[in-house]
Amino acid sequence: MRFADLQRGVRQNHRSGIVTWAEQEGSGSEATKEEESLPPWIRGERERKLAETEGSDLPFPVYLLGSALVAIAAVGSIFEFANRNPIFGVLPPDNFLWAPILLFFSITGFPSAGFLFFKAITAANKEADRQDKIDGY
Repeated sequence: MRFADLQRGVRQNHRSGIVTWAEQEGSGSEATKEEESLPPWIRGERERKLAETEGSDLPFPVYLLGSALVAIAAVGSIFEFANRNPIFGVLPPDNFLWAPILLFFSITGFPSAGFLFFKAITAANKEADRQDKIDGY
């Protein structure tokens, strides 16, 4: 086998004498090579434009804050129910809506807080992945 054949990608199997074309390494598209050669700040601008066009959720601290507030309200509703205190000082325990309102807050509060916490973690991971991609990791 000649050196020119090796440069062209011709590979010969010595046992069977079969000559095959080797796969060209680095045969990726020109767009990926061009993308890798761009400076980080230009890639970052493109990533930001892409993130704006695809739409985004709320920032993760908003979900986390909402989760904490809903969990506090659910626990507070349980204490209000146990101590028979008026709801917000307005609705006395003698009212027929007092118990259903507190039970609604306490029963739906914990799953809602869990869902909001899950959304906060998901949004934080998504933001971390996006930042890693911008940074080149």
